[in-house]
Amino acid sequence: MNANPIPQGRSDVDELAALIKAGGFWRLAPEWLPRGPGVTTRVALQDVEAGLRRLLDD
Repeated sequence: MNANPIPQGRSDVDELAALIKAGGFWRLAPEWLPRGPGVTTRVALQDVEAGLRRLLDD
């Protein structure tokens, strides 16, 4: 039996939103995962653009 049953009418999305709001998501993530936005460089954006263009060409 589940010790923490989901209340009636509460979806998985609601549960995930509550977990993230409580900061629980980061407890589950590895330490090496960036906690905020990374530094965007021109080279990184060019790599993304090239990758997206390759996807469009397929």
